[in-house]
Amino acid sequence: MSKLNQNDLEYLKDMVGRGEMTAAQANVEKVRMARVMVVTRLFAEVRSALNAAVKTGELRHKKKDGRKPEVYYHPNFEHLANEARDRAEKEMLEALAGVVTRADE
Repeated sequence: MSKLNQNDLEYLKDMVGRGEMTAAQANVEKVRMARVMVVTRLFAEVRSALNAAVKTGELRHKKKDGRKPEVYYHPNFEHLANEARDRAEKEMLEALAGVVTRADE
């Protein structure tokens, strides 16, 4: 997931605080602002909000595929979602290889 800057986070908190946006809408908007969110664990309420946004077309979703993680992403940025999934898989394999290598020594 692209890092959101402090202004983006403050904007979302302010909108929720003023009642102009629900927490579920803020989570969807957070993914849209960041373009991609790689998911390993997620609260049920957040997952249901993101899945509802997928059904309405606000977001897209790629399910976990082998070692590649699940991602939610802005519809215009599928290429970034693919890159994020590939990067996460590569990092996981490198970490696993490091553990196996240390165990062999």
